[in-house]
Amino acid sequence: MISKILLFLLIFLFVYNIKKIFYYIKNYNEIEEAHFKKRTNLDLTKLTKISNGRFFFGLAEYLRVKSEFYYDEKYLYVINTKNQVNKHCISNIIEITKTSIMINDRRVWKIVINKEDDKIIYKLTTNDTLSNNNFNYFLDKVNENDNSIVDSDWLW
Repeated sequence: MISKILLFLLIFLFVYNIKKIFYYIKNYNEIEEAHFKKRTNLDLTKLTKISNGRFFFGLAEYLRVKSEFYYDEKYLYVINTKNQVNKHCISNIIEITKTSIMINDRRVWKIVINKEDDKIIYKLTTNDTLSNNNFNYFLDKVNENDNSIVDSDWLW
């Protein structure tokens, strides 16, 4: 009987405070973005995201979730789980291809970047949906470079 009362009280408190909880999460995200902008001088609202988001509550460091990918007119930004930013010129991307791996019904893509006679390889899952095709625009942007190989068989 006591456990049912406690469960009811917990549910009641959760429902009663749901607005405060969502406000706290929104406020926390805004503060994190402001700190990130101050530290890296990057405004994420002006960049276009092409990868899936990370797992919440900082658990990405312990899981297989790697990085977030953003781009603008000239650069690809790779932000790892410790919020360190790697900035790569889009003209240095030499290959973007699909892999045979699928995670949560999303294709894993491989990006190969030529940097000072060395190749850097990233893998990502895209955030493309019916209403968001940022990754297609990114593929078009990379395809403007004549030296790049872009897997043009983009199928859902």
